[in-house]
Amino acid sequence: MIGQHRRTDADHRHQSGAVLPGFLGFSLRHCISAASLCLLLSLGWSAEEKPAETKPAPVVGTESKPAETKPAEVKLEATPAAGTTHVDTKPADAPKPPTDEQITQIRWEEFSADNTWVCPFAQDFSRNDEFPERKTDWEDFLAKFAVWAPGHVFDNTEKVRNLISACALMDIGQGQFESELPLFVYQRLRREVPDEKLKAILAYMAFHPNEGSVIGTAPELNLDIGVGEDQIRERLQIFAVKMLGRMLGKLPWEPPPQP
Repeated sequence: MIGQHRRTDADHRHQSGAVLPGFLGFSLRHCISAASLCLLLSLGWSAEEKPAETKPAPVVGTESKPAETKPAEVKLEATPAAGTTHVDTKPADAPKPPTDEQITQIRWEEFSADNTWVCPFAQDFSRNDEFPERKTDWEDFLAKFAVWAPGHVFDNTEKVRNLISACALMDIGQGQFESELPLFVYQRLRREVPDEKLKAILAYMAFHPNEGSVIGTAPELNLDIGVGEDQIRERLQIFAVKMLGRMLGKLPWEPPPQP
């Protein structure tokens, strides 16, 4: 299991590799991809396809009325902020949401290390008060984050995915606040998204990391790092599990008392 190594700001700039935790008893010593996690967790359900609608053929010799014209349907979609890059995956048959029984099978202890090189997760914001410069940088970042357009979309699912994408980009880029931002995002989501809805979104992200949209770059947050989509989805999955575990009281994880 990965030791809980605390990094300094200098470490952030020199460490490029990391070990990912896994699901269902996999060792934290091995780096696994989002695809293998998805294979272990998902049971491969597919949504039922709706049969194609058939229209009756016109009858020859009868007088036909001109078809009524209906106004085109207008879909309201959030416009991403300038410079923000979205990556969207919309399969024809989306997997079904995980059940409560599946969620209970998550090995929470495999996600208990919050001071690791991959997906760190602060317990509080005390580090931001250690130096005046760091506190100022944090406040400047929060000012930008507060008006970041992808964090204010109407659809809750997209909002959750967008905000956690920012955490993933900060982590991959070894940003200054890679451990504090996930905690801030988690607290914000608890305020802005109803609990049952948030639980369902996080669980779906955890079990189906290759579904849905992610943000590939966010230059307005100084997170223009040019990284592959797979790395972003791996982090989204891990952060989703960590946030879900905190919602359910499973994380931070403590070992059971010894008899």
